[in-house]
Amino acid sequence: MRKADWSTRPLEDELGEVLRAELLSWPGVQARPMMGALAFFRGKHMLGCYVNRALSKKKPQWLGRLGEPTYAWMRLRPADAERALKRKAVRPSRLGFTGWVEVELSSRAHLEEAVRWFGCAYEHPPRNVKRKKKKRPSTALPSTALRTGRTSRTGGARRR
Repeated sequence: MRKADWSTRPLEDELGEVLRAELLSWPGVQARPMMGALAFFRGKHMLGCYVNRALSKKKPQWLGRLGEPTYAWMRLRPADAERALKRKAVRPSRLGFTGWVEVELSSRAHLEEAVRWFGCAYEHPPRNVKRKKKKRPSTALPSTALRTGRTSRTGGARRR
């Protein structure tokens, strides 16, 4: 079965179509489906997402309510996100992630605002955060447990 080509799949939203066409015209930008949204990448750097209820089979709560306008999320450097949040059309992302901002795509002016901040993410992508691996507790038994036949850490005898 062939996967749908998200660069041409109908979005049922004129402003979403314009946003996608604009972003895909930039060198190196690709669109990929991600958790009910259309994510835009420049190489390995995620620029942001176009979010529309119609794209998701499941309707998670963060997608918004039926009839609510579509919106775009942009992933920005902290200083750029701070500047963006001073603009009237921009608000913090509803998921609450640091550096992510949201623009409701309810008008042509809001679309232009979203393109402006996608451009900022394109020109100055935030650094990818290296996540520390969590240390797992050791499941190996102490060597004394192997010799004595005790398996619990509380020292109880093993019964057969």
